[in-house]
Amino acid sequence: MIILETDRLLLRTTTLDDTSDLYEQVFSNKDVVQFTFGREGLNIEETENFIKNNCNFDSKLGLSTLIEKNSGNIIGLAGNIQCNYLDEKDYEFGFILGKDFWGQGYATEIGKAQINFIKNELKAKRVLALVHKNNIASIKTIEKLGLIHLTTVATDGRGNREVYIKLF
Repeated sequence: MIILETDRLLLRTTTLDDTSDLYEQVFSNKDVVQFTFGREGLNIEETENFIKNNCNFDSKLGLSTLIEKNSGNIIGLAGNIQCNYLDEKDYEFGFILGKDFWGQGYATEIGKAQINFIKNELKAKRVLALVHKNNIASIKTIEKLGLIHLTTVATDGRGNREVYIKLF
């Protein structure tokens, strides 16, 4: 199921058939996952378990597969996730792109679409983005999308994350 579409990207629900492409683009690359998992990468079995436990298979919310429209290639993950880091129901957006797709404006493009989805479809009053303090490229993208730093929170299993917020 297609969740979001931009000029160059499709965000769709994940299938287990995506595992090998997501492993190649995201989970096996230490540069990609260092700020997400705090380690050098996952093996294929850990990747499949992560996908089974964390990705979206049948709804518009959750971590989903990101595809480059022109090539049809899987280039990463992105998603809108319900969360409660600030003691109330919020929505967080996020993205993890394969290294080959960095610096092409894809993060900004999917981030803008995710923010619009949260604002217009989910009728939220604000949106959050969580990021590791050393992930400078993602912080720049998040700020470019109009979010401002709010606080730092502890997350389950991922360590501390900086919380950025945008009010609608």
